[in-house]
Amino acid sequence: MGLTLATSRAFGQKTCMSNDVQLLKFVHVLMRVMLVSERTSPEHQHVIKFNALDFHTLGLLREHASVRASELADALGIVPTTASSVIARLIKKGLVQRAQSQKDRRAFDLTLTEEGARIAQAIHAQDLQNMRLFLSALEEGEQSDLLKLLGQVAVHVAALEDQHPSG
Repeated sequence: MGLTLATSRAFGQKTCMSNDVQLLKFVHVLMRVMLVSERTSPEHQHVIKFNALDFHTLGLLREHASVRASELADALGIVPTTASSVIARLIKKGLVQRAQSQKDRRAFDLTLTEEGARIAQAIHAQDLQNMRLFLSALEEGEQSDLLKLLGQVAVHVAALEDQHPSG
């Protein structure tokens, strides 16, 4: 574990941090920017009370026209009871609907309502705007390097997750 000198914004002094601690601090900053609803455009602020699982669920349903609750739980890495709570909350808000599957009458599929699709698209647009902001700190070659390195990390983490599934 390498040590790096990092400037502490709060104290304006250099501190010695291990790579894992420094990465954690960077990730916290990026997550704060990504997840704080006040940073969205005014027309979309507070549409959904802050809940990261709600945002991720809407995003998954935006990418996939129809999903079963078990598939949603697997994709989000949560237990089925938590997925049921998220689904119920989004149905109650009129953002998600549950309908009997056309392929298997015993199952139910989840889809976005018109309002859910509109909000999911707005969240996606804001996420892309955030990514452009993040990448603007780097030159084009550095952006490519960052994406390559993050891709390697993501593939590795996904492989570890597949080896040791939770639940």
